[in-house]
Amino acid sequence: IHRFLATSYWIPTNASSQAARSQATSSKPQVASRVMSSGESGKLVYFESHLKYQITTSQITLTRKNKKTNWGVNVSNIIARLYDGLELYLATVQSLDEKGIAKKMGLKERDQILEVNGKSVQGWQSEDLLAEFSGNLSVTVTVISIEDRTITDLFLMTNRENDLNYLWALRQLVKLSICNIDFSGTGLDLSAITTTLHELIVTNCSLKCVTQIQGIGRLVSLKRLILTHNNMEHVDVKTMLKLKELTDLQLGYNALKCFPAVVTRMEKLEELSLIHNQISILPDEVVQMRSLEKLHLDNNVLTELPEYVTMQLPQLRALTLENNKLAPNTTQVGGSRKTRSKFYYKIGVTDASIAP
Repeated sequence: IHRFLATSYWIPTNASSQAARSQATSSKPQVASRVMSSGESGKLVYFESHLKYQITTSQITLTRKNKKTNWGVNVSNIIARLYDGLELYLATVQSLDEKGIAKKMGLKERDQILEVNGKSVQGWQSEDLLAEFSGNLSVTVTVISIEDRTITDLFLMTNRENDLNYLWALRQLVKLSICNIDFSGTGLDLSAITTTLHELIVTNCSLKCVTQIQGIGRLVSLKRLILTHNNMEHVDVKTMLKLKELTDLQLGYNALKCFPAVVTRMEKLEELSLIHNQISILPDEVVQMRSLEKLHLDNNVLTELPEYVTMQLPQLRALTLENNKLAPNTTQVGGSRKTRSKFYYKIGVTDASIAP
């Protein structure tokens, strides 16, 4: 069930809007250059079957003194993006030279180029685009942005992988859930998603490593990350350290054989779940997790629990260890009654509640 189906539709109220709606919902896709005046800046809103898009175009003119001066721009291949009734042929600005002309004159990374010098990029290859840039001292690009202002929470599951093409337009997206889609061969591409995403849930998607999620390192506002039921074997250090705002990380039901040491360097992490993995040892670095409040290690193969786990983690309130290979006296971890009362140890019991 798609949560965005419940969002309010934009209903046209005048003749011009009715025409726009008719174009956007016709059975034959409309190419963007046919419905927008070439080289003209402005805003157009199209009615879609489940999304409301605001399409904004703007022009940026780049100039240089001679053809030997590098523009400092790297552009991707042209691809078609289909929005039910509207087909857009766009080239994406992949990267910009910090000192290059393109960046100084207003071009930005992730900009979507619709036209160059008044010519649609439809049918072009990357070399055609390069030739248009390299052969001129002045280049005018028409940049398009497509924004949906209504959807904040999106859920995608089996057989809906094509809907991932919509993600770049959802600029207000806060929570994204993806379930039961096999990305083992292609990986999951989130490189175009808004960097303001707060919560990402990817479950049962056959991802063996975090690096198979392209662009996840860009999500610098991410607070909650759930990657359960993925048969994950490795957690990439470089990627995870970019997620500086993360407070809740859930990596349960995977194939991790080692405690991911990188989490001990995530300063704001408050809750960590590693249930149903194959972890046998806790590293000494665990004591560095000064913000950690909840640690879930059920259904692993731990044989011992070092005393420092409870003694040197000042904020730890809950520790669950059910179905490990711990010695029977592990419940005495922490020593005094005062220390033990601070925690809830779920070891071989059925009560799943967590006491404060």
